[in-house]
Amino acid sequence: MTSQEIKEKFEKIHTPSTYLRVSDNHPLDLYIGLDETNNKTLRFNGQYIAQRVIGNNILQIRQVKTGKGNSILFSYSQPSSDSIFLNFCEDMVNSTMNETQDTGYTALVNRFNLWKKMFSSSHSLLGEMEIRGLIGELLFLKQFAIPHFGQHKALEGWTGPEKTHKDFSFDDEWYEIKTQQESNAPVTISSIEQLDGDSLGHLYVYQLEKMSPDFNALTLNSLVKQIGSEFKYESDSDLFFAKLYQAGYSYNEHYDNYMYALIKLSKFKVTEGFPRIMSSMLPKGVSNVQYTLSLSNLDKFKENENNDL
Repeated sequence: MTSQEIKEKFEKIHTPSTYLRVSDNHPLDLYIGLDETNNKTLRFNGQYIAQRVIGNNILQIRQVKTGKGNSILFSYSQPSSDSIFLNFCEDMVNSTMNETQDTGYTALVNRFNLWKKMFSSSHSLLGEMEIRGLIGELLFLKQFAIPHFGQHKALEGWTGPEKTHKDFSFDDEWYEIKTQQESNAPVTISSIEQLDGDSLGHLYVYQLEKMSPDFNALTLNSLVKQIGSEFKYESDSDLFFAKLYQAGYSYNEHYDNYMYALIKLSKFKVTEGFPRIMSSMLPKGVSNVQYTLSLSNLDKFKENENNDL
């Protein structure tokens, strides 16, 4: 079921405390409608032992007893911008298609807890450069760090949100992540420390082409949701969203306006001979230097390239 189909169902409902079943083909007794205060609501009816579920100021939770069992209601309290809630409903419906009435309640609560973390923090919006930078780090986390080091170690090694000198570090190697919008655009090294160090380093440059809003491309929100839903342990999920909070991210539909296609990933070994400015080269009195790299002059330091998402 798509968010547009859910929106069309909501448009048929005009009276508080009115609900329509999501689908006759869905295994759970799931309904969408309006609660008694006219907030858009996703409702599940079933026989289950209720857990303590805590909402927030955006996604509110109520659990009530009915004549046939219990109900849990997920209500959205910000009607001025409901596209986020429509996406939430779409995900809750589609992610529980293989559940049963016995397992449905727990699956819905677990899924809600993921979404609550996405909505829980409040930040000023990231700028476009910051959006691209965070997308680059998330792509590296998804494509390389997690497959190579496992979920927990990959998250522990992700230090970019903590404003340390390197974006990722594992054992004796470190990784700096950059993005560019054009293949020939120079890459800015904003501080000496980013490429400084005696141990083996790697520079990963993701070329991201900005697309029109109606193009089915990569967004910051979709990447966060995809990665966040794949953690096996809640502790790792908590760590992931804590890192995002440090990076200044909280879910906002504004980020869906920034859509990108991954055109190319270029990898370089930062080792002896790599053109970089190191702290040992600075004269006394110079504390910081920003410079740019021309990737076309780094061919001999290239690693294998991979364009897969």
